[in-house]
Amino acid sequence: MSAGTDQRGGAADAPDSEEGATGERRSIRELHREARFTRWFRWHLVAALAVFFGSAFAAYAVVGSIPIAQLEALIEEVQTGMPADSPLPELAFAPLLLNNLRALLLIALGTITGGLLSLFGLVVNGALVGAVVSVVVRQTSWAVVLSLLIPHGVIELSAFFAAASIGLRVPHRIVRYLLGWDETPLSRVELYELAVIAALLVAMIGVAAWIEVYLTRDVAEWLLGPGALPE
Repeated sequence: MSAGTDQRGGAADAPDSEEGATGERRSIRELHREARFTRWFRWHLVAALAVFFGSAFAAYAVVGSIPIAQLEALIEEVQTGMPADSPLPELAFAPLLLNNLRALLLIALGTITGGLLSLFGLVVNGALVGAVVSVVVRQTSWAVVLSLLIPHGVIELSAFFAAASIGLRVPHRIVRYLLGWDETPLSRVELYELAVIAALLVAMIGVAAWIEVYLTRDVAEWLLGPGALPE
């Protein structure tokens, strides 16, 4: 990559030039030594956070403008219409894990949809979180909301944000290649980085689901005291 490209700010997104010069296959150890994982989480991550929290705040405001009595009546109506064997009323690890993995995959598919599915997933999940928080905080308190959200939510949302950042960066890299700014769409080192990050994100979703099912409520009750949480 030329010095001119570096000055345009393209060096952070450019593939490793040594690979194109040698064309040799490198070992996993060599790839790991050359890996720069932080390149995936720069302004693309900032954009992902802005979309998610923008959607969350918008949904929080819209739902907050609806009288709580009307919302409770709507929620009760929806719950009444649920099948008796619906998995929604009570958390179970396997269904929750599969649901969150599907959400993660949807967001990651931005890599092959020009970032559109990443943005869609961020908007939907952000709006859902904002709407739920808006309802629950008026029924209980911010202490309850945070105690139920933070234990698993920090890990789960971090995985979603990372997947969205990747879903935005890959199309950006492809566009740079098509415009002739980069020699390859993705280097071997970047593909290695993607494989490592993908495995880590799946593990994070698994850990978050386990915490949500088996620990979150106990942690909240320990922090707030018995009987502080809604049934």
